[in-house]
Amino acid sequence: MSDPVLLLKAQWAALRVWMATDTITARLDRPSLLPGWTVAELIAHNGQSFIATELTVDDPHGTPQSLRSYVAHYPAASTEIFDATRALATNIRDDLLGGLDELSERAFAHLDSLAGPVVRGLRGCITREDFVLTRLIEMVVHADDLARSLPEAGPPPLFDKAVALVSDAFARAYAEVTGTPPSYPPGLPWIRLAAGRVPSPDPALPLL
Repeated sequence: MSDPVLLLKAQWAALRVWMATDTITARLDRPSLLPGWTVAELIAHNGQSFIATELTVDDPHGTPQSLRSYVAHYPAASTEIFDATRALATNIRDDLLGGLDELSERAFAHLDSLAGPVVRGLRGCITREDFVLTRLIEMVVHADDLARSLPEAGPPPLFDKAVALVSDAFARAYAEVTGTPPSYPPGLPWIRLAAGRVPSPDPALPLL
């Protein structure tokens, strides 16, 4: 699947089916591996990504920053992100996945309407291509978070292409920071290091 938008949509569709399994829906109140986040809040965070997509606009005069620069804004906004996620989780608690269905439908329709090469998202200007990649990063990283929070749910249905694109994006971000490509092999273990899910003595990590 060469179109990143189609990949994003297909990856969400696969994860949505997995999240609806009883093994996950029966454990929404369990703490996740992210400190302070429940499983329900971790799932609801996908909705925040969809909301961010809907708030993104074409910016024909904008100067795009790199993907690394865009995601580097995340730590400073962590409290804002957590508060918004908790509020969303509360608002759609009675139909968590149904609420995400509505948000994803609106987000993907809006993404399809973005026509220019540069867009302005919540963290500034970025190419449309890289913005789509930031959404895929969110999806892959948090699906892995969920699977590691609920080992009994089994591995998430992450597409090889999605994992490869996210792994490569983090490798390029690492090279931007250090001037050299990472020595870590691509794949989920590298993604966990880059996203700060696994501690590393490497001073360039985590990348977000």
